[in-house]
Amino acid sequence: MRTRHAGSFLLALALLSGCATLADTETGGENLPNAAAGPFRALRVGELGNLRSAPNALEDDETFPRDPAVLDVDGDPVTPAVFGYFSMTPEVPGQDPDPAAPPGAIVRHGAEDGRSFDRMPLVVLTPEEPWEGGTVGAPSVVRVDGEVFLYYAAAGGIGLARSPDGAVFTRVQGPVFGPDAAGWEAGAVPRSPGVVVLDDGSLRLFYEVPGPGDAARIGEARSNDGITWTRVGDGPALAPAPAGEGAEPPYDGAWVGAPAPVLVRSTEGRSILRVYHAARDTLGKAVVGLAARFDPASAAPLQRAVSPVFGSGSSLGPHEPCALVRPGYTLLFTTQRAGRTKSANYPAVAAGVAPADVILPAP
Repeated sequence: MRTRHAGSFLLALALLSGCATLADTETGGENLPNAAAGPFRALRVGELGNLRSAPNALEDDETFPRDPAVLDVDGDPVTPAVFGYFSMTPEVPGQDPDPAAPPGAIVRHGAEDGRSFDRMPLVVLTPEEPWEGGTVGAPSVVRVDGEVFLYYAAAGGIGLARSPDGAVFTRVQGPVFGPDAAGWEAGAVPRSPGVVVLDDGSLRLFYEVPGPGDAARIGEARSNDGITWTRVGDGPALAPAPAGEGAEPPYDGAWVGAPAPVLVRSTEGRSILRVYHAARDTLGKAVVGLAARFDPASAAPLQRAVSPVFGSGSSLGPHEPCALVRPGYTLLFTTQRAGRTKSANYPAVAAGVAPADVILPAP
């Protein structure tokens, strides 16, 4: 089933996958603007401050900050300062750092320029409840009625902590979104939440659902208060793409997860929901993909881009993306290997920008 705009929608998504500098092609409310949606190029030397080494906007080889979630400090997209929330692995005295260990805390870093995160982490959440199973990670942050809502993944599902200032958080008791044994998810524990506030004040949650073997799919839920959630539809919001007739396997043919929704507006003021996400093909190649739809509050299907928006030609394995929309450009943050050498085989947070020819303000 498709909406009446699906044809032009698919065309716009196909175009944005092929060229990062296309102009806004919207006409008569039919086509989507795509210039800042992707593809993204990695940030270069000179585009990051705080002694960060491009494209890594945040890197530490002892605590492994990863899984970015970025929140505008004052809600004004013109001013650049942001807070970034990240999973990390606390240091254990007498033990070597383990990049494969589950995250044991969520920390906040600031970035005055919107991308070069400082070196002073503030720990905002650690596992305390039995249902969390000793791990908290994969944060997603939004503002709701003057508060900062921090959603996170733990062993028993998705939790929520609330804060008046984005620094001191209070948990909502128990997971706010747990497994569903009756539906298509077959009791799998939801993880990697991505939350977005829509124009009417309601919220949408996109989340990763592990499947048989090494597969994953993306589910969707809605809420009026951010605490009580209702699943949307009787199947995935996005599943791995079926094999096509071409020689190359689909870039998202084996695995889709780690959704990162963002609400944007067309030049005509129309709201568009973009869902950036991690993807893998049947050969194990990891990239960042994009799906989108008109009418964000509807249950209309997400239409996927025909090509990935980040990671093509790279062996660094990007995943857990987060997008920050600014006037004239979009920043993408994603977890990937810190570098290609053996000594850099640990997670770091890389940054990219679209359109590729944008000139970023000096750090």
